[in-house]
Amino acid sequence: MKPFLFKLQTALDIKLKEEDIQKEKLYQATKVYKQNLRMLTGLKNRLVEIQDILRGKQVKNIDVLEIKNCQDYIPVLNERIKQQEEKTEDSRLEMERVRSKLLEIMKKRKILEKLKTRHYQEYMREFLREEQKQIDEMATIGYVHKDSAV
Repeated sequence: MKPFLFKLQTALDIKLKEEDIQKEKLYQATKVYKQNLRMLTGLKNRLVEIQDILRGKQVKNIDVLEIKNCQDYIPVLNERIKQQEEKTEDSRLEMERVRSKLLEIMKKRKILEKLKTRHYQEYMREFLREEQKQIDEMATIGYVHKDSAV
């Protein structure tokens, strides 16, 4: 009997390669998202620091120039936070898009693998039938030779 050959092996190999590529894309997208999230957290922390400086300065020694600078910096910092929030959300959406595409590719790969398994099981059943048929033929021939020798 000829060896097992899965006709869709090339398609399965392509899906495996696509899955690996998509996993790498997901890794990169996640990395970008986490980086944007860290930047956003840093900006928010900086805003809290500036607000703490203003509160502290208003209680203790009042340096009008420093208070003015901090008050002028707060709107700029708020704008940066807003921009970074948008950038972070965009990177999160991209990460989710890549993740869903990866899941889709994985589903298709699993379907092909199940199909391959079914084909292999069918091949093995046929192989065992052929093998049993040959054993039966050899037993019959052996019985006939034994019978004719007596």
